[in-house]
Amino acid sequence: MKGAMNKIFVAAVMAVFAVACSTKNDVSGGASGDMGIVAKDIAGEAQKGPFVKGSAVTARGIDCKTMKLTGEVFESVAKSDKGDFTFDDVTLSSTCAVFEAAGKYRDELSGKESAGEITLHALTDLTDRKKVNINVLTELEYERVMYLVTEKGKKFADAKEQAEKEVLASFGIAGDFDNSEDLTIYESGDGNAALLAVSVLMLAKTDEAGLAKRIEKFADSFAETGKWNDDKTKAMIEEWQVVATADGTLDSIRKNVEGWGYADVVPAFEKYVEAFGADVIPASSDSETSVSSSSSANAGSEYDATANTLKDLRDGKVYKTVKIGDQVWMAENLNFETAASSCYNDSSKYCDKYGRLYTWATAVGKSEEECGPGKECNLPSGNIRGVCPDGWYLPNEADFVTLIEVVGGEKDAGTKLKSTSGWNDDDGESGNGTDAFGFSALAAGISNAGYYGVGSTTSFWGSTECGSEGVPETGNGCAYAMWLDYDDVNVSLRSYAAKDLGYSVRCVKLDEGTVPKSSSAAKSSSNDVDVFDWSIPKEAYLNPDINYGEMTDSRDGQVYKTVKIGNQTWMAENLNYSDSVVTPSLKGKSWCFDNDPEKCKVTGRLYTWSAAIDSVALANDAENPRTCGNPDACKFADDVQGICPSGWHLPSYDEWYTLVSELGGEKAAGPILKSKIGWNKKMGADEVGFSALPSGVWDGSGDFGVEGAYFWSATDAATFQSDNVSVMSLENEVESVILAHAGKYFGLSVRCVKD
Repeated sequence: MKGAMNKIFVAAVMAVFAVACSTKNDVSGGASGDMGIVAKDIAGEAQKGPFVKGSAVTARGIDCKTMKLTGEVFESVAKSDKGDFTFDDVTLSSTCAVFEAAGKYRDELSGKESAGEITLHALTDLTDRKKVNINVLTELEYERVMYLVTEKGKKFADAKEQAEKEVLASFGIAGDFDNSEDLTIYESGDGNAALLAVSVLMLAKTDEAGLAKRIEKFADSFAETGKWNDDKTKAMIEEWQVVATADGTLDSIRKNVEGWGYADVVPAFEKYVEAFGADVIPASSDSETSVSSSSSANAGSEYDATANTLKDLRDGKVYKTVKIGDQVWMAENLNFETAASSCYNDSSKYCDKYGRLYTWATAVGKSEEECGPGKECNLPSGNIRGVCPDGWYLPNEADFVTLIEVVGGEKDAGTKLKSTSGWNDDDGESGNGTDAFGFSALAAGISNAGYYGVGSTTSFWGSTECGSEGVPETGNGCAYAMWLDYDDVNVSLRSYAAKDLGYSVRCVKLDEGTVPKSSSAAKSSSNDVDVFDWSIPKEAYLNPDINYGEMTDSRDGQVYKTVKIGNQTWMAENLNYSDSVVTPSLKGKSWCFDNDPEKCKVTGRLYTWSAAIDSVALANDAENPRTCGNPDACKFADDVQGICPSGWHLPSYDEWYTLVSELGGEKAAGPILKSKIGWNKKMGADEVGFSALPSGVWDGSGDFGVEGAYFWSATDAATFQSDNVSVMSLENEVESVILAHAGKYFGLSVRCVKD
């Protein structure tokens, strides 16, 4: 919870909710004491590797004393693949500014352009300065500087100096270097070498999405403590460093940077990479992410696809397996003994029938000290083997979602997954299933300071921890599990449980079914070129026979067509607002389809529900602070502006219902609301100018699909654990409008309605 609260604090600062901590003796600069800067030209380079040509670069004024944004905004772009940019005639009321670069970059490890985008920031004092570079070091120090100024009352220059040294110390680097915004990967010198080394190390064993998450986790503890408290990530980087030093990877990185043609001399970054680990990772750190406590944990396994069996070579036990869709699951519960697992009622006869019960830390292959209740585990991205046999892994939330979708959805999924016998309550009332797919879930019970529920309930651990991407920040005491009960024919797609409970484990085969499907059963975009043509501008999807209005979003100057339908006035295009500095709720919570900014220009952005309702602003509301998002229920008595422009708001379920009713009900409204082109099966008539495009969905695990259009409402469905929201959706193969529910973690479109 501390990490979550820290993020809320920092976001609040960025949203101009900070409390001023300046004193009368503080003469470090700021709008409250500066003469201002007039007509100042600024140049710089945006580097991860270098940001590619056309990447957006923004400069904003910020008060040096309070860290409040002044509202002055200047925009530029990277002029070439060197990442170079310029600002002409920058006029600010403070000497301080925050610079932001957003876009794709040249990857030092591969030498190629990144698949997705990343955003980096730099805080600086522009006094006597005409150049500002934006890089990984300026990003890592960013929130620490904010905290030291606003919470500790430090002068901006002192906060910068302290934060810069602390960031480098986190990587075992010491030295008297230039300011981070003076450093570049294109020139020699120890400071530049340190920058390139840190940039390379932060990308080790991950991609741009993982890098963004890694940076965010760095800031969670670092902002307040100046310490990088993430030994698991450091251990992972150290593993990469050992191999990279030995196999020539560092030479390849040097050649990649040289090959871009912008560096006169590539700095000697290798010495800092090779030194990483000795002074950074505690000797007690365990870099192994997927072993049990048994000395035989790394023994292999034997899978027989013909016989549908798995032999665990750690202990010789044989399990039945079943293929469901593209996934291969164990059809029996794991019964591998570890020090922190148990048999129901401490009796081996229950283990023989039901398998063992594991705490979450044990299930993911960690100790209770590392990952038990109250501990933020920070597991690496990807598949976690945990307690599973070699070649198999502990399913994550998306794997369970895929399973339930394949068996037909959560309705009646419980019946289909439960075994045909053994499910009864204390009075003998039957709750047996049909076991239609061979999953054969038994009522194995659970442990919770004792044992209960055998014959009536069971739960299976997943590797997804609370606080992970798209998962609720409900402290460090819970993780995802799939739950079945004797008197419930359904299964919920999301359930969160205390880590100290004893649950069963089902493992999934590593090389099959590891890529979760979209909730809309959508195809990947690579297969959708015949479904939706992204090269067609958004204006082409509007109905030329409709007399549209226009609305300009004063926050970023974007212009949207509007249309009056009945007594409501709607945006006739999807929202494309993305400023995560002004609106911190958007940080890591909105996407362009396929992470391609050009597609945002056509279909707008995809947002999680917490982003759509602007959850950070709600949490920092002085008169009525509310914690909303996932899984917290939030009922709104009034209109919720959310991320909509001033004078507009996120529609409620009732407002969507009013729109659909105005057009003759769900069946009739579908064709009326869809655009005339862009839909590959059930094309629309767009009779009222709503012009809905198949803008797609982000599925909560990194995949995108374009089988339909899905729009948030502001109405919490308050169903199972308050994890669903009412939505309006249109799909390619369905003629009708669907007024239904969706998980808050999905990325959906936003249409705003006028107040």
